[in-house]
Amino acid sequence: MADLTQDEASDRARTIEVKSYDILLDLTAEPVVSRTKVRFRWLRPDASTFAELRTQGVRGVTLDGVSLPPPQDGRLYLSRAGDADQAVLVAEAEAGFSLEGHGLSRFTDPADGASYLMAMCYPDCGPELFCCFDQPDLTATFRFAVRLPDGWECVANGQLARREGDVVTFMPVSGMRPYDMTFCAGPFPAAARTQAGGTEVTVRHRHSLLGQPAVASLPRFMSNARDAVAWYADNLGVPCPYPAYDIVFMPDLAAMALSVPGLMVVNERLLGRSAAGDQFGAMICAHEVAHLWFGCLVGPRWWDDVWLDEAIATYLSYAALAAISGVSESASWTGFAYTDKPRAYEADGLPSRQPVWSAVSTATQGRDKPYGILYVKGASVIRSLAALIGDDALRLGLNDYLSRFAFGSATLDDLVGCWSRASGQDLAGWADQWLRTEGATTILLDGDDAVVQDVPRRQRIGIGLYDLDRDGRLRRRSLMHAELDAERTVVGGLTSADAIVLNDQDLSYTRTGFDAGSLRVLTAAACQVGDPLSEAVCWNGFWLLVTGGELPALQFTDMACRRLQAGGLPESGVETLLSRAVEAADAWAPPGQRAGLREQIANATRTAAGDARKLAIGFAAAAQSDDQLALLGAWLAGKDLPDGVGIDAELRARILFTLAARGLAREEDIDALPRLDPVTGEVNRATCLAMRPELTAKEAAWAVSLSRSEPARIAQASAAGIWVPGQEELMAGYRDRYFTEALTALVGRKPWPKARLSRLVFPVTLVSEATIEAADAAVLADNVLRLAVAEQATIMRRRLAARRQR
Repeated sequence: MADLTQDEASDRARTIEVKSYDILLDLTAEPVVSRTKVRFRWLRPDASTFAELRTQGVRGVTLDGVSLPPPQDGRLYLSRAGDADQAVLVAEAEAGFSLEGHGLSRFTDPADGASYLMAMCYPDCGPELFCCFDQPDLTATFRFAVRLPDGWECVANGQLARREGDVVTFMPVSGMRPYDMTFCAGPFPAAARTQAGGTEVTVRHRHSLLGQPAVASLPRFMSNARDAVAWYADNLGVPCPYPAYDIVFMPDLAAMALSVPGLMVVNERLLGRSAAGDQFGAMICAHEVAHLWFGCLVGPRWWDDVWLDEAIATYLSYAALAAISGVSESASWTGFAYTDKPRAYEADGLPSRQPVWSAVSTATQGRDKPYGILYVKGASVIRSLAALIGDDALRLGLNDYLSRFAFGSATLDDLVGCWSRASGQDLAGWADQWLRTEGATTILLDGDDAVVQDVPRRQRIGIGLYDLDRDGRLRRRSLMHAELDAERTVVGGLTSADAIVLNDQDLSYTRTGFDAGSLRVLTAAACQVGDPLSEAVCWNGFWLLVTGGELPALQFTDMACRRLQAGGLPESGVETLLSRAVEAADAWAPPGQRAGLREQIANATRTAAGDARKLAIGFAAAAQSDDQLALLGAWLAGKDLPDGVGIDAELRARILFTLAARGLAREEDIDALPRLDPVTGEVNRATCLAMRPELTAKEAAWAVSLSRSEPARIAQASAAGIWVPGQEELMAGYRDRYFTEALTALVGRKPWPKARLSRLVFPVTLVSEATIEAADAAVLADNVLRLAVAEQATIMRRRLAARRQR
């Protein structure tokens, strides 16, 4: 299908003004039938343009009552006839189902046989369901109605207006884009409801989950959404633009969550992460609620500015987290530093790296930006700006932005102009340095009380001076701040401390380097500096040393184990250190060290101080020796569990992953996963089956991963279990099959599942020159696949170099 270019989009925006869409979907028909009436106005005489329609079948199309030929390459070509500027385009089409979590999808609940339908049009699936002018800046009023099977309910972008027989009609919604169109339908039980100012918030899930432990956390999720709506309205100075906000948990969503005008759709996997004290679910909720303002009320004019939605929502979600979940703002940003920030640093060091904002000529190019850049680096840069101009100026600028461009579209320059007015500073140069330039700056001390930037950027950083006390513990003596702009900035009084931490408090997006003395002291102290956010900065710096081949994985693992045993880490710190230690053992250490390091990590969790459940999951992930594996078997049987720890879905899955990889998981235990865990059990079972050290298991998982007839969640779960450290000899034959079979099978898939699968089935455990040479030799016309292979080859080069380090 033709890919929309920016020139085409700009020309179309000068040619027509879209007034409204009236969409009727018949879900009782097979295939599903859509009827769309689009009202628009011609802006130029003798004009011509096109609309998009890519459904599996087209029953008929008329423009002002005159029949049109069927679409060519997904486009309906339209020409103005006569002097009338008002036009009506009507299309009746047949929509097909997708297995990739985008477009129109159908899920049959194995528990009760009930069916659920979901339409997710973001980013480019609207034309697969209805006729539209599919570009971000052509907003219009949407009116939606749907014919439902008996016993079904439906939630969509607008509030329910009326139900007449089997047809449900929703209230009009202004300022929507075609990709905002979303609905969920099925036999949902009665919704839970709450009120957030003038917005009613509801939560729904599939019927078979009633009474299941997984949905016990839903009241907390709903209250988080309510509190986030109130927080944004208060702090942005703009009320929630929608009178209703329906939240629906669905099993087949490709993303973790999606928010569009009036509706949030959440992947059911999140139910397993919504336990009390777990901030991940609250953060996802806050992020999606922020999209009601950034992305819905104001959206990007073109795909080069999609970062405006995602980066601002990510930044605000962590700012709001303190208010909605009861943690301090410092604790909120500590979680960001541990769990998100490293993804930006990694993305900025890969072949696919690019600026937060860069011109894109086609819609596809705009949608290919890496998550680490679009979301995380963008949010980090906004946090850096807040440190420069102050929180008040930052939020005043956001208020100005929302007020000026409400129910419309905007650009980077529009936002920077708002921040410039709010701060009284010309921030155009700052935007060029941080948003239009790729890469991350590294900061170091040069030994003469000066901070050096390898890439000069204007930023304000914290500098922590730490001294060793009589017990050998580090304590911060003082925290100073410095504004950097040049390559070298002199800051007095730095050399007298035992350890100096640059970018203390993580105010800026920068790679933190350590002088030799600080590196030695921080290593001995295992980065225990007495402040969680400062410690997260240190651990990120040390992890960059590991992945850069400057610090042996053996040394990092030893530091992590000592730190875990000392206690006092936040949950995000415990989780991150455990996962990094296991990754260090599996991927960055020489293979001969792997077993010993994993055993060391598992032993450390048994004597560590901290959240017992997180430590138990860490033990299950790292267990290596016969005694450790036997203990996992006992845990699975409900015996010898740590005090206060029970077998929940996450821990059960983690135990079975480890046992399955060693050929020790019983088939009946794996097969019981969907029954014991109706939310994630099916996908965890697929991963367990793939992890078994048997060629028949690998071949079955390989086939499922590349099959177009499997749901995306099952294909990806199977792919996630194929490559297991320690199974290199078993998997040697699959290196060539990746390049000859897998990449060919993935051509033509939608970008998101294609990008995910191409990384999951890459021969990541076969760390060798042969794999790198095969990746370098691959000739790929598909940009998504080309970048995925180039990224994996780059990472493998670094791992190979790190393993050779002595």
